[in-house]
Amino acid sequence: MISAMTLKRDNPGREKSASASTGAGVYSVRPSPTEQRHPRSMNLDKLSVREAIALVLNEDARIPKKLLAEAARIEEVIKAAARAFRRGGRLFYVGAGTSGRLGVLDASECAPTFSTPPDMVQGIIAGGQQALWGSVEGAEDDAGAGGHAIEMRSIGARDVVIGIAASGTTPFVWGALREAKRRGATTVLVCFNPFLSIPRSLRPAIIIAPNLGPELLTGSTRLKAGTATKLLLNLFTTLAMVRLGKVRSNLMINLNPANAKLRDRAVRIVQDLTGAAYPSAQQALHRSGWVITTAVARLGRK
Repeated sequence: MISAMTLKRDNPGREKSASASTGAGVYSVRPSPTEQRHPRSMNLDKLSVREAIALVLNEDARIPKKLLAEAARIEEVIKAAARAFRRGGRLFYVGAGTSGRLGVLDASECAPTFSTPPDMVQGIIAGGQQALWGSVEGAEDDAGAGGHAIEMRSIGARDVVIGIAASGTTPFVWGALREAKRRGATTVLVCFNPFLSIPRSLRPAIIIAPNLGPELLTGSTRLKAGTATKLLLNLFTTLAMVRLGKVRSNLMINLNPANAKLRDRAVRIVQDLTGAAYPSAQQALHRSGWVITTAVARLGRK
């Protein structure tokens, strides 16, 4: 947990400026790692393509170890999400730019993968739908809009709200987290700046803030920060759904077989679980309305 009480304030001028930018009293006591220049990429524009590929991939390979150090807090988020789902609650991702788009991506993939209701996992992006494919100027700086997005969705105590902000100071995200906390929701911050000072009244229940170091392209958080975010969101929803019983062994038993590829996968899942031949598994699925668990019950597990 990040506490304002334990951080050294070593740049008062920077503190004041950052605090004003969030509109929430949140600031970074040291420059965010996401905004620093990486010493290993100072000659990025001079490297051969092959050398640049190796540099980028070697840098990305460091991410999993950094995230493993956050395993206890990641576990808390997964358990909170599963608990919310069991109680009829929802999971919301809130972000701007790359962070927002990754949240929308993960949310949109839950329904086809696990047959969840479309509102069970939702992504909220600063600037709305237009921001999915283009820049909406100033949207991330609007803390009030973040709070309004929470209010419009009637978020309450059964819900979990995960704010995603690479530098940790995005006003839209903090506006959303502030309103979500006021409404009793479980709040989570995912960022890559461990140098934040957060007022106790605003501090999320769970903070995941690994230091990934600078980006190879200075400030381009669609790189390491984006990769780390995608890994974290994969963990949150996939393992929460496992805890809900939507996975048997390593198979998606609640898959929504909405196209030819997924129907073929559904047949093979039924085969794996029952030992039935392909035609028998396919016929059982037809009779069961393509509900895998019903088809498996009809055929009996092997």
